[in-house]
Amino acid sequence: MSFNVKYDHLASALVPRGIAPWIGLVALMALIQAVPDAASWSRYDRDAIGAGELWRIVTANFIHLGWPHLVLNATGLLAIGWLFAEDYSVRQWAFILLLCSIASSVGLWFLTPEIGWCVGLSGALHGLFSAGAVAWIRDGVSLGYWLLLGEAAKLAYEQTLGAMPFSEGVVGGAVVTDAHLWGAFGGVAAGFLVGWWRKRDARL
Repeated sequence: MSFNVKYDHLASALVPRGIAPWIGLVALMALIQAVPDAASWSRYDRDAIGAGELWRIVTANFIHLGWPHLVLNATGLLAIGWLFAEDYSVRQWAFILLLCSIASSVGLWFLTPEIGWCVGLSGALHGLFSAGAVAWIRDGVSLGYWLLLGEAAKLAYEQTLGAMPFSEGVVGGAVVTDAHLWGAFGGVAAGFLVGWWRKRDARL
């Protein structure tokens, strides 16, 4: 009996209960990546968006330059899920992901107009990480402040010195660092917005 209890605790620590939707998202991205020429209709393309293909604002986050790029982002996604999956409900995480994805693309549209096209989840990943750190701060976990500070340092590095070393070689193309910045802002906003909703609902 005690063995089973210890095993359950170990399994819970290694595999958070809320991780299944994150794994499902990885599978969905792999499926999209396997569709021939999927980038032609899904990537962030400034001209196409200007012509009315607004779905690209969201879909661009889920198509990648290639399989190495996808594996890198999928690994980051699962790591964030392992850390933070239980800090929001699945519905709240879906909202946060959507807001981060939109923030990343809309930020490029309005604030980085020189970017003609872009693909990948990395902008939204920075937002998801930020939202998770905000949740820890809200719950009184001081490490959340350090996580946000670390991310801010990374973003500052990218804004001043460019992409992190070796990152372009891994993804197989140029890294659009501004997408990270706008996605992170979206994540902070989403984290505080969901926190406000929770407080409001608790008062009702």
